[in-house]
Amino acid sequence: MKSTQLNIYQRILDELTENILKGVDRKLKTYFDKYKPSKKDEDELLTVDETLKILKCSKQALWNWRKNGILPSYRLGNRVYYKKSDIFSKLIKQE
Repeated sequence: MKSTQLNIYQRILDELTENILKGVDRKLKTYFDKYKPSKKDEDELLTVDETLKILKCSKQALWNWRKNGILPSYRLGNRVYYKKSDIFSKLIKQE
């Protein structure tokens, strides 16, 4: 009797977990579709401050990501820029 009850509980837990994961997946897809840059904005260069607002991280973290090659950057003179498309692709792919 106990073995049958455990199997039923396990199936219920598996179904609940699957439903939760599907819901989270739908919400994330909706979120990223909403904030996905248009073709025009993909090649837009962002300053460090604009990039920090999108990523919500510290300047030190952004600097480390740039130095370690995690997030590619572009220099024009003394200024550092980041492509909006690079930021969103790294957020989505998590490479």
